[in-house]
Amino acid sequence: MEIKKIRFVLFMLFFLGVIAFMYAGIDESDNNPVSGTGSSTNSPADVAASEAPIKLSGKDGDLFFIRQLYWDKAEYAVRYTVTLEQKSDNLDAYIEVLRKNTEQTSIDITVPPGEYRFQVSSINILGMLDTQSDWNYFTVRNPITLMEPGSGAAFSNNPVSPSPVVWVTELPLQNSRVIFSRDPEPAKDPNAIIQYVAQGVNTISMPALGEGIWYWTVFGETPDGISVSAASPLWFRLLSLPLLSSPHYVRPGHDEVITLNQLMAERKITFEWEQVPDANAYIFSLYGYSGKPVLLAFSSPSPATSYVLTDLTILNMDSYFWQVEAVTASRNGTVERRGIIQQQAFEIQVQRSDSLRATNLGTIYGF
Repeated sequence: MEIKKIRFVLFMLFFLGVIAFMYAGIDESDNNPVSGTGSSTNSPADVAASEAPIKLSGKDGDLFFIRQLYWDKAEYAVRYTVTLEQKSDNLDAYIEVLRKNTEQTSIDITVPPGEYRFQVSSINILGMLDTQSDWNYFTVRNPITLMEPGSGAAFSNNPVSPSPVVWVTELPLQNSRVIFSRDPEPAKDPNAIIQYVAQGVNTISMPALGEGIWYWTVFGETPDGISVSAASPLWFRLLSLPLLSSPHYVRPGHDEVITLNQLMAERKITFEWEQVPDANAYIFSLYGYSGKPVLLAFSSPSPATSYVLTDLTILNMDSYFWQVEAVTASRNGTVERRGIIQQQAFEIQVQRSDSLRATNLGTIYGF
């Protein structure tokens, strides 16, 4: 009778073990946004995350990363339970994101960028815990990381020595482009400023942008044609640049008097000034005054530090003043930074001849 009882108990233990095995074999990650699949890849010793180049896969518009987890075969294991946890952004703690059952010694997981750890438990034929690995830690990085300017940065962008725009990449990318926009989602802005960069380049000079808040990001393509971007745009604030200083005027001097004798000798007036630091162009203007100022002559932005007036017939007013604005101009002549303007007066002394007497020819005869 005792033998029958022992056989019955053993049968029930075996039966319960089979049921537990079948139940534990159910995949608990069907509704989990982080997924994993089994693999029959030969495994090295110990538990490890694959260091092979990560592959990319798209899901719901976001970028996820495929990485292989593998471990050594346990002697008495009939299956394994893999627990994957992700580090919380705000807490120094890990949150479970995947629990996967497999008979293999590795799985592929698809996860977004972040810090992770995983642990493998082996289950024996009775459905009991056989042994358990230590936690194994690894990090998944986005293929593009924006560096500077960082979010919240506020600065003036001097077009003469523009601020750098820097990012780093984890993969070789092609067709990379840097996008600047007033819109928090630069890629959706039809008016965004786009600058394409050559393969391997990860630093550019900031283009000429107006004052205010800007958002920026980087897009590119992997060698197999998958479009990737930084995890999210960064934003910065451009401040107005201080005005460039006014140049020192060389000639004509302040309230200088120019005589007709000088004009007759030179047949021109040369306006001259000194260079201003950070300026690459100057705008000259000449005004006459007879009751109100009238613009008589001017120049477009030019690197020259002098202006020569040869049409002296325009100098028919009571008084005159001239000014020069030092500016920073782009290659197409657009003024990107203005300067302080100071005016300098001068005078033209109009002298009269003593007398003008016609010669009396007397009586003459024509032929």
